[in-house]
Amino acid sequence: MIAEDIKEQAGAGRRTSAWYVNALETALSNLQVEDSDTIDTGGITLGSLFFFSYSVAYPEKYPFWDVQPLAVALRFDGDGFLGCNLHYINPDYRDAVAESLLNSGGGSVVPKNSIHKYLFSGMGTLYEVPKDEDWGGISLLPTERFISKSGRAYPKNRAFNWRK
Repeated sequence: MIAEDIKEQAGAGRRTSAWYVNALETALSNLQVEDSDTIDTGGITLGSLFFFSYSVAYPEKYPFWDVQPLAVALRFDGDGFLGCNLHYINPDYRDAVAESLLNSGGGSVVPKNSIHKYLFSGMGTLYEVPKDEDWGGISLLPTERFISKSGRAYPKNRAFNWRK
């Protein structure tokens, strides 16, 4: 499983968030499958979990945002999709929400602040997380990276939703 392999590679040493992002992208890149059925949806399949880089279109509208979302696609919305970004959910129950989304095909109740619209134009390389992987374990890897509208790092603990 990807999460376990990455934790093993990390060992007991301290690793940066960038290290975990690179490790996750490398592991997922080997598992990507071209699907001609998703060409018209930017490679997105509803109910699937995706890890990608993101550049927000209107930074002045938001106090902060995640530049490395880990989001389950819930609904197409014009020029993008609505997704539940697991990075906005308190790590104490993030894995349970991830597993619930996996088991329900994206039909679970999630905290409101975890729902975000992602424009196709702002998305970097898209990595789909296979359904047979441990979504909960992957959600707990420290790959979130929040940026404030001033361009500075935004504290993770202030970004998490602390309620269920």
